[in-house]
Amino acid sequence: MTSTRNAEEILRSSNGKEHFQRLARLLVCGGGHVLRETFDSFHPPKDLSTTLKDPKVQTQLRKAKLTMDEKNCLNQPAVKSTDFDITLTFRMLRTICNLTPPATGWDRKPDDANHSLEADLARIKYYRNSVYGHNQKMEISDSDFCYLWKEISEAILRIITNINITKKDEWEKAIEKLLNEPLTSKEQKYIEELKQWCENEKDVKVMLHQVETNVKESLQHVGEDVKDVKEELKQQREDVKDAKNELLQAAEDVKKELRQVADEVAVKNQMLKNAQEILREITHDKGNLQ
Repeated sequence: MTSTRNAEEILRSSNGKEHFQRLARLLVCGGGHVLRETFDSFHPPKDLSTTLKDPKVQTQLRKAKLTMDEKNCLNQPAVKSTDFDITLTFRMLRTICNLTPPATGWDRKPDDANHSLEADLARIKYYRNSVYGHNQKMEISDSDFCYLWKEISEAILRIITNINITKKDEWEKAIEKLLNEPLTSKEQKYIEELKQWCENEKDVKVMLHQVETNVKESLQHVGEDVKDVKEELKQQREDVKDAKNELLQAAEDVKKELRQVADEVAVKNQMLKNAQEILREITHDKGNLQ
């Protein structure tokens, strides 16, 4: 009997579950839409295919280390932002829209006083993690719901105002309606999309971690190769030094031999001069005797 009551307690509707469902819809529908609208304000859909072929943009995308699915999405003909999932949309905003990360970075909650476009985009991402990634019970307390609803809806409205101020009233009314209207069976779909959003980013982080590991291993191998090259160059320098010393010694030996030969030649020249002098004296004496 106790087990049945626990199961009913787990499955029955509650304010906490409704809060979670409303926030999931606000993040997936509202947050997802304003991210795409923001991206389109930087890169209009009609020019997106051409923009993605720009060499500068291609370089930026290579540095972003996109997954194969994301690359395939960007390479399809007549690509548009509505083809992007939320994870890719945010990555594109960070990569090719020349946005400056908040002081706290893209993955942390921005300072409360920072209401810049970049900070509000980071808030959408941060609260996505806060609502789903850190809430396995899929329930939100009344106090947490009030705080999160205010933070997320205000960020969405500021982003919308930045894109098109004439849409602010429309969005305020739509958010108010979502807060008060009865929930339907479709709300579960937004929970699944929110879950997928989290899972996609988790996969990307795993991929980036693997890429980082591969890069470190490659750098390690390069370091070992460089070490081997240095050792080889060191040995070659030693060999050259030894060969130079041998050549210098050989040159010195040749010089000594040349000096010895020169000395011998000098001695023989002197002996020849002496012999010539003696011969002249003998010849002179002979003449006198005659």
